[in-house]
Amino acid sequence: MRLLTLSALGALAGIFAATAPVAAQTQLTMWQNGDCPPDACIERALVDAFEAANPDIKIELISQPPDGYFTSLLTASAIGQGPDLASMWAGLYMLDFEQYMVDLHQFVSDEIVAGTTGANYFSQGGDTANALFVAPMTVQWYTGWYNKKLFADAGITAVPQTWDELNAAAEKLKAAGIQPIIQGAAGGSAQFQPLFEWAYLAAALPVSDWGKILSGEMPYNNPTLVAQLEKWAALYQAGYMNEDAFNYPGTVDDFKAGKAAMLLGGGSWQATELRQGLGDDLGVLIPPYSDGPQTGIVALAGSGYAVMNYSDNIEAAGKYAAFILSDEGQTIVAQFDAPPRSGFPNAIPQLNDFVALSGEEGKTIYPMFDNFTHPSVADAIYRNVALVLVGQMSAADALAAVDAAQASIPEDQKAAKITFAD
Repeated sequence: MRLLTLSALGALAGIFAATAPVAAQTQLTMWQNGDCPPDACIERALVDAFEAANPDIKIELISQPPDGYFTSLLTASAIGQGPDLASMWAGLYMLDFEQYMVDLHQFVSDEIVAGTTGANYFSQGGDTANALFVAPMTVQWYTGWYNKKLFADAGITAVPQTWDELNAAAEKLKAAGIQPIIQGAAGGSAQFQPLFEWAYLAAALPVSDWGKILSGEMPYNNPTLVAQLEKWAALYQAGYMNEDAFNYPGTVDDFKAGKAAMLLGGGSWQATELRQGLGDDLGVLIPPYSDGPQTGIVALAGSGYAVMNYSDNIEAAGKYAAFILSDEGQTIVAQFDAPPRSGFPNAIPQLNDFVALSGEEGKTIYPMFDNFTHPSVADAIYRNVALVLVGQMSAADALAAVDAAQASIPEDQKAAKITFAD
């Protein structure tokens, strides 16, 4: 047998050392609901910062189509094949997932939970003393936006606050050769999302009536909502919107590029992306779907992230959930959206505008309507109410279809989980 010399043994040792495996890295998957726009994605910024602080953990961020997101997540969860971390919305959206989500109290201190706006909406029974299923990432508003420069070019000096003022502003813009309102698909949806504007249309009713509608005590097909939908559809009929409003894919890009004066179906989460195009010309416009000055503002805890209990890496996923609510995480969120913990100033002026508007005397804060509807009812609103805007269905027929969806859900699921009071 040939013996190896000491130098040969040393060379072999060097080879083995060079090829030795690095420390094992924990791999997590995280589902995001919708697109992750470049340079305007909170999730990407949070994941990058978390990975930098935790090099032994790698998170694959997967953007899922918003159409059918919760159905896809529920199907995957039922067989234990979903992500380690999942985007979740407050209210009834998360009820079907409580059996699959981990209580985050083991990862987040009681002090931080107590100081987090909206944590109750992500807790079992609406009480943070019970299981906290989701780490809230933001506080959000449904809203509209307008281009200050285009308003000035058309001689509009005041933000419209009523239906009449909205129509008058749109007519001025149209006469000046400016597209008044842009509408279409956004965020990865196949059609435009009517649920944001629906909340402001429904704000013609007092908040207490929302509970009656959600429980089935009051029909959707009522004179107030019929009238609201008809006034909304009249904007399209008057030519104040693009003809392909139902599914036009360039909505946000056109608005950012200054090709339209108003984008009425959106939310505060768009502020960073829209400012990239419009800068200080971006203005907040609460949809003035009201006969008198609009006093309703729709706001609620925004999306958050849940740790799924079928994950093989619950500890690592829980570490990320805690990072969202940490000082570092909330500082990052404040660069894009309004953080749920106080003490982290918004870096975006428009987000401060939302805070100021919400605190004005006479304003009523409405929750996000769709967060408290049964999924089949939310789907009926999404599909049928959208058709009203573009003249493909009457307001009464669309609302009758929503009532049919309401009637089809089990009795024990009809009652509103939250009592709404004026």
